[in-house]
Amino acid sequence: MDKQQFWNAISILIRNYHTINRKLCGCVITKVSMKKFLQNGTENSDKVDVDCLFKYLQNIPENSQDCKGFVIDFKCLHKKIVSSIRSTGIVDFPGQFFRFLFESDAIDDFEIRLCDGSLIVENLNPLADNEKGTRWIEYILKPKLIKWSSVRVDNANGGSLRLVDIEKYNTLYNEFKQKYSEKAMTFWNDAKESTDPLKFIYEDLAIAAYLIALWQSDVMNPSPVAFADLGCGNGLLVYILNEEGYAGYGYDVRSRKIWSYFPSKVANNLKEETIDPCTFHLPPDVDWIIGNHSDELSPWLPVLAARSHYKMNYFLLPCCAFEFSGRKFQRRNSSISIYNDFCDYAERISKVCGFETEIDRLKIPSTKRIAFIGRRRNYSSISHSNKVEEIQQFVDSEKNLYPNTDNSEIKLRDKVEVVRNCTQIDKTVIDQIVLKIFLLLLNQTNIPQEPSPIKNEWLEGRSLTMPEIARGLMKEDLKQIKSECGGLKTLLRNKHEIFELYKPDFVKIRIPQPLQKASNKPQTIKKRACFFYRNHPQGCPLSSNDCSFIH
Repeated sequence: MDKQQFWNAISILIRNYHTINRKLCGCVITKVSMKKFLQNGTENSDKVDVDCLFKYLQNIPENSQDCKGFVIDFKCLHKKIVSSIRSTGIVDFPGQFFRFLFESDAIDDFEIRLCDGSLIVENLNPLADNEKGTRWIEYILKPKLIKWSSVRVDNANGGSLRLVDIEKYNTLYNEFKQKYSEKAMTFWNDAKESTDPLKFIYEDLAIAAYLIALWQSDVMNPSPVAFADLGCGNGLLVYILNEEGYAGYGYDVRSRKIWSYFPSKVANNLKEETIDPCTFHLPPDVDWIIGNHSDELSPWLPVLAARSHYKMNYFLLPCCAFEFSGRKFQRRNSSISIYNDFCDYAERISKVCGFETEIDRLKIPSTKRIAFIGRRRNYSSISHSNKVEEIQQFVDSEKNLYPNTDNSEIKLRDKVEVVRNCTQIDKTVIDQIVLKIFLLLLNQTNIPQEPSPIKNEWLEGRSLTMPEIARGLMKEDLKQIKSECGGLKTLLRNKHEIFELYKPDFVKIRIPQPLQKASNKPQTIKKRACFFYRNHPQGCPLSSNDCSFIH
């Protein structure tokens, strides 16, 4: 690693230290001082702006006497500690080191030095957990620094929560966890919701904190008169925003059990309604549309906002990708992931709709955390009617290019959710397909009428990849299970007492294990016949007393 690569890595560390210290939400630079040598050999320190710091780090001057280095004051925002942690970063060009010092024992001080082209990292806390600190340095910090060394500073400015005051966001998020997490968990348990509460609760708390921080920081567009969460699902985001004093509504094609457990003032704002983008009308007081993992409605969010009225704003956090017609999103760029491809498409839609599109990355427990915000237009209000016509032409063109399969204009989500996990296929069909896969793994063509006695070893069969199993089945078999969403892999997982899946993509016969009679763990009740007793050429390797199923 050369000198410039070293300082490239340090510049990104200064911006993104919180990404490798999961205790922190973010680090805010509050002051930067440049240290200079004077002609008499003494030092001088001048306050400079942040851009000056990164300008130097991007192009280290040949004559380091021009600038000895920098002293950077930070506020580190801890995820659990309410008050921020003061810290100091020291950049030293002649010594070729960066030192990070924290005014808290919760985080260890450390120093990174370039020595003969190698990175030397030292933990400066004498009371630190050496084993834990060494693991963090060797497996997290050093690999990140090596990766960052080849990235230019001016290409590393993305980051998370760029559009909000990160300190304000962190304060709100911690407040919301204290105020709402326990209540939300109670609602979840009382309603006996089947989805994972921890994921949804903390995700919606973070989104609520982000939206409020965004609304409170916007001078041109203050807090909304009212919002509408389209595809609101469990309604938790509506609940939090309503409780925080923000008027608004939630719409979803299906009501949820948890809705009735919210306070009545919130429950009354949750509407079970099919949102047809061609005919749906928002209440007149709404000036912000929210799309939080809104699936089929995601491409429509900027369009609905643009068509409503000139001062309508939107927030979109896309997840599953769909076309305007309601069909699954068709790739435009196969060199990137479907998610990134759809995000590019969402940005294009927003720009066609005339929004000065802003993009941010949220801090939520999800891999799908890119948010699009439209709160300003790039055209005047007198051109609004012409822009609406232009938008409609674009939407019609896209629907013609990517129509859905049933030839309807827009395929909307059904009010009754269809169960599609291979459990709805006729049982005899399932049994036949399972038996075919079992024989493929045994490398046999049929099952003998009478099981042969077990002589030496029970036949375990062979391992096959998923594509090899698919080639061994008939097209009609695959078609039937594919129509039930998840297909072959879902079927095999549902039959986990027969098959075992292991990485990267292999399947084998699961060897029956005897009941652990001395164990305190609950055992499977014998309600079903033993598959191996009926179908394995040697029968089940276990006795009737030891097997979990009926012989």
